[in-house]
Amino acid sequence: MLMKRITALIFVALLAFAGNVPAAGSKGSLHVEIAFQQEIHNSGDAVLVDVSITNTGKGAARILRWFTALNGVEEALFDVRVDGREVEYVGRHYKRPEPTDKDYVVIQPGRTMTATVDLADYYDMSATGMYSVRYAVESFDLFSKYNGMLSKRDTLTSNPAASWVDGRQGKRPQPPPPTGGQTSFTSCSSTQANTITNARAAAANYSQDSRNYLSAGLTGPRYTTWFGVVTSARYSTVKSNFEAIDDALDGASMNFNCGCNQNYYAYVYPNQPYNIYVCRVFWQAPTTGTDSKAGTIIHETSHFNVVAGTDDVVYGQSGAKSLAISNPGKAVQNADSHEYFAENTPKQN
Repeated sequence: MLMKRITALIFVALLAFAGNVPAAGSKGSLHVEIAFQQEIHNSGDAVLVDVSITNTGKGAARILRWFTALNGVEEALFDVRVDGREVEYVGRHYKRPEPTDKDYVVIQPGRTMTATVDLADYYDMSATGMYSVRYAVESFDLFSKYNGMLSKRDTLTSNPAASWVDGRQGKRPQPPPPTGGQTSFTSCSSTQANTITNARAAAANYSQDSRNYLSAGLTGPRYTTWFGVVTSARYSTVKSNFEAIDDALDGASMNFNCGCNQNYYAYVYPNQPYNIYVCRVFWQAPTTGTDSKAGTIIHETSHFNVVAGTDDVVYGQSGAKSLAISNPGKAVQNADSHEYFAENTPKQN
């Protein structure tokens, strides 16, 4: 125990001495600090980190709620490393509606917003070692809803914090369920189950159509609208992604859980195929078309690491179109871009 404590103290000192990360991060008037509640964590301990976001400016500041940990961790908010190696985020990936004003938290001058996070709930901390952590978020709409062209992503980072953590069992990757294409349900009514069955069939039609387009090597507006200027590498990535999405929708056994009551479409854990949790907005969506039930299933299926491992760079059609122009490299990683390409509404060639 003494050696672990000495190692932790030395590691924290080295982080500070290195100077490659400031004592605390900021963006404009927002200043972020994090701290572990313990220097050493045994395998049975929660790995608690306190996050404080302070408005040091003279005017009110706004930040997108789902990047604050106020409602728990709903995005990969932290850069977590063990002995220098990046640690996998195993928390939820959502499909959300485009952010509106109500999705932003207002922090008044001089006020601090705090949250406590158990990192072991969201990151793979099965390895024993010295963990270094920073709050590090990046989004096009982090501080305000984008208007017009997306030119850059806003970032907000914190100081580094370090602690020794003994490895523990967590949300380790699960192997895909047996093939066969069955659809099962948890906490769903018979009406909901029928709705999902029809939506999955429509999603499979979407994925097959997308696969056919890409297999033909087509590069018309349908592709460029959502993925930008064509390069062989990016085109190959999108083609491979849709082959994997189509294979999953055709042959994987999927389970849909109807117990989510959040104001989102759906979410998945990327390392737990093929479990999809559908939420309130899903039931309000049309079966096909823009932001549809079928499109939501495409979106969430793309998130699984065994499929395409997509991220949520930006939400909504307007944001996805702008992303394709400003940063096509990110567009081919964006789940909504894959969904809108598959839905192809309005129809393009």
